[in-house]
Amino acid sequence: MLGGYMVAVVTPFKNGKIDVAAFEKYIDHMVNSGVSGIVVCGSTGESLSLSMQEKTELMGIASSINNGRIRLIGGVISSTTDDCVELIKQTEKYVENFLCICPFYVKPSPQQIYYHFEKLSDATSRGIILYNNPGRVGVNINFDTFRKLCDLKNIVAVKECAPDLSRFSLWRSEVKEDFSFLIGNDDVACGALAMGARGVISVSANVAPILCVKMYNAFMQNNLEEFGVLRDSLAPLHELMFAEPSPAPTKYALSRLGIISNELRRPLLPIGVELQTKIDDLMCRLELI
Repeated sequence: MLGGYMVAVVTPFKNGKIDVAAFEKYIDHMVNSGVSGIVVCGSTGESLSLSMQEKTELMGIASSINNGRIRLIGGVISSTTDDCVELIKQTEKYVENFLCICPFYVKPSPQQIYYHFEKLSDATSRGIILYNNPGRVGVNINFDTFRKLCDLKNIVAVKECAPDLSRFSLWRSEVKEDFSFLIGNDDVACGALAMGARGVISVSANVAPILCVKMYNAFMQNNLEEFGVLRDSLAPLHELMFAEPSPAPTKYALSRLGIISNELRRPLLPIGVELQTKIDDLMCRLELI
């Protein structure tokens, strides 16, 4: 059953190409940090700027470096069903699960959403995590569609980014017992855990994985005093990681840790000096640098 604190990793570049050496170092660093899983080629990984070949290469590298130590999840971020199926077929040998977003821009109907995920389910024996992100996609998976999707053989979890946290409590009793509800927004992760989410797919954990995992463990162990301290300490980090378009703030922070270079693919640009200063100050306060 999926759970714990997982991290959506970035994709390091050097002179416009994937920086393989940095990616290997970075994946090993994240695997050793205590997180329970990593998502490769998700939206935080600038998936929309990656070719099919690059995505396959990245998942292969991550699989080799991880070597089965923690859960490896492949991001499937495309607006066409055929492209999603093709990526799944090329990479299922590398990953345990796929994180599949609802097709974006085209604003599919509930029937079309179901058809899309049914085809993805048929394409693999790997577990599929529904990725509901209406802010980016333009449509929200409704309850009837969600309930039907959960009946598919290998739909095992949902990464929820809708603003309504009541889904975590109201919908949880309507699905199979081993289905996992995951929150994809760092800023409301604590509230989602209290509402019944089993885990987090995090951006902030790129920068402070040990602290994020400590916070999660404190909550699960009912150590509310430690949980409260860590929750409040990490709250500014969640805000700063999205103060400019993601993953630019995260890549800057990782560059300050000496893990990757601060390079993105257009139209994304490195963050401004003012945000750099705020991130530096916070990382010093959290004793990260």
